[in-house]
Amino acid sequence: MDDITLYMWGSPNSRRVSILFEELGLEFVARNVNIRENEQFAPEIVALNPFGKVPIAVWQENGERRVMFESGAILTYFADRSGQFLPAGGSSRCETLSWLMVVLTALGPHSAYAHHWSALATEKLPQALDYHVGVAARVYRLLDERLGLGTYLAGDYSIADMAAYPWISVSEWTTLSLDDYPNLKRWHADIGSRPAVASGMELPLVGVCAGR
Repeated sequence: MDDITLYMWGSPNSRRVSILFEELGLEFVARNVNIRENEQFAPEIVALNPFGKVPIAVWQENGERRVMFESGAILTYFADRSGQFLPAGGSSRCETLSWLMVVLTALGPHSAYAHHWSALATEKLPQALDYHVGVAARVYRLLDERLGLGTYLAGDYSIADMAAYPWISVSEWTTLSLDDYPNLKRWHADIGSRPAVASGMELPLVGVCAGR
């Protein structure tokens, strides 16, 4: 695997991938795609992902150019390929993938929608905000209960934790407070103390930057 380029923005979905790449010690280049300026719809990006979204990973493997988009797909592929952060089989793999899906389908989307209706929308719709904050709160309670049973979401530290961490790091987007979720708050501090997580959360830098 050579010449890895990660097209990304300083968003939770992008940073979950840069965290994994840092945890794996991969050499990669992080390419800044400013979604606030609609750069995700540039022809270069749409040619890689027709949906016009980041993150996108591009690399060379066995003489072939590979392209992947959607953060969950990228996390699963690279974890499987490396043999790290996702069990190869058995109940532990089922557990990890299940919690990963909770993060991908509930935590991320409803946190993003809560942020939209609380801060970004030009026309405020209180009912919409209340709905998405309510679902986000339900997920926060679920994660807090889960983390009361163990250190991580699915046994060992995994891509489920990496996928969740960037979204919990912007808990203010949901109008929720981590002080109300002590197990989740403890987990957030523990994950944030990992050097690879700190490095992944710093990307992308302005312009083009090389990962370790």
